[in-house]
Amino acid sequence: MEINRFFLMFATTMMLIFGGVFSIRYLRNGEFLTAHLLSALAGFLILIIALIWRQKHKGRG
Repeated sequence: MEINRFFLMFATTMMLIFGGVFSIRYLRNGEFLTAHLLSALAGFLILIIALIWRQKHKGRG
């Protein structure tokens, strides 16, 4: 379960950093930073996969 915990923290950090920068730059300057948006979405995808993985392996102990 240690690797799952790492993925959860990694995904959360990715979403906070890249999503935050994207939001701030978009709201302040109107810049649409595609790389930051895609990175935040990748973090969201990793988070969803890690949560599904945790649910599947929860019963195994």
